[in-house]
Amino acid sequence: MWSIDHPFVLWALALALAPLLWHGQRTLPHGWLPAVPPDPASRVLALALRLTGALTVVAAVLALSGLHRQGSAVEHVGTGAHIVITIDRSASMSDGFAGRDAKQGDEPKGQAAARLLEDFVRERPRDLFGMVAFSTAPVHGLSLTADQDAVRAAVRASAAPGVGLTNIAAGLTMALEQFRDKPVTGSRVVLLVSDGAARIDARAQNQIRRLFAENRSALYWIFLRSAGGRGPSDPPDPEKGFDPAPEYFLNEYFLDLGVPYRLYEADTPDALQRAIADVSRLQNLPLRYLETPPREDLGGICLAIALAGSLVLLLARSLEVSAWSR
Repeated sequence: MWSIDHPFVLWALALALAPLLWHGQRTLPHGWLPAVPPDPASRVLALALRLTGALTVVAAVLALSGLHRQGSAVEHVGTGAHIVITIDRSASMSDGFAGRDAKQGDEPKGQAAARLLEDFVRERPRDLFGMVAFSTAPVHGLSLTADQDAVRAAVRASAAPGVGLTNIAAGLTMALEQFRDKPVTGSRVVLLVSDGAARIDARAQNQIRRLFAENRSALYWIFLRSAGGRGPSDPPDPEKGFDPAPEYFLNEYFLDLGVPYRLYEADTPDALQRAIADVSRLQNLPLRYLETPPREDLGGICLAIALAGSLVLLLARSLEVSAWSR
């Protein structure tokens, strides 16, 4: 489909009539025109130069208007899942699995997660992936796409040092919004990767519960726990004076969502790798999706035509005679 970005520029196409109405060639006086022999080749050349001038103007105007060709959406059928990777970008993700006792050179949790998630994406070429990062506020990284290069680039970018706190509610909400108005044509999964949690207020709980029900998505939570730290599966122990951690209540909330849910706890890069490998064994269902090819900018071609036409006209102008030969 052909389209333009700036339709108002098209009024300048009227200028293409100028070379057709005015020849623009140098005239020479002659004492008796009937004595000039007929020259059909020159007449053909003059017409060709006029048409070249008109074509040059048209090409230049189309280039300025932003002429492009937009491909139509193509439906693909495969097997796989819709997976939205929702990754924690809080400051604690820059620590190693050993927490504050980490030695210099230990791989930060964020880098380990990005490295293994990139392998996970590479091993599932038939899936559609989306990307959401969150700390104090969520950041939309990538909409659901089959473009493996774009997904892996987004995952690699998540390895940068994090900032802020862990606002899981905002991250989950943005992740679930990616499924809105899309047909359910395969497994839907929100893959949550974080090393902490925060209490979710009642309003956010109701919103997340509603979105999970509407979108029929499963939830997989990979919790990156530091050495000696408490995790979602550790219940409160009044005898030991352990207060219930936010992660524990969040896990209880997830269990009550009424959707397929699994919790993985990883305290080493190897444990994280095993968790991601288990997630990779998701059921593959028939998957239908539309892929729109990127638009093809035709402005460069138009400019090349305009430049070539201008050079031809300049060459013809330089070859004009200024006086009759004697």
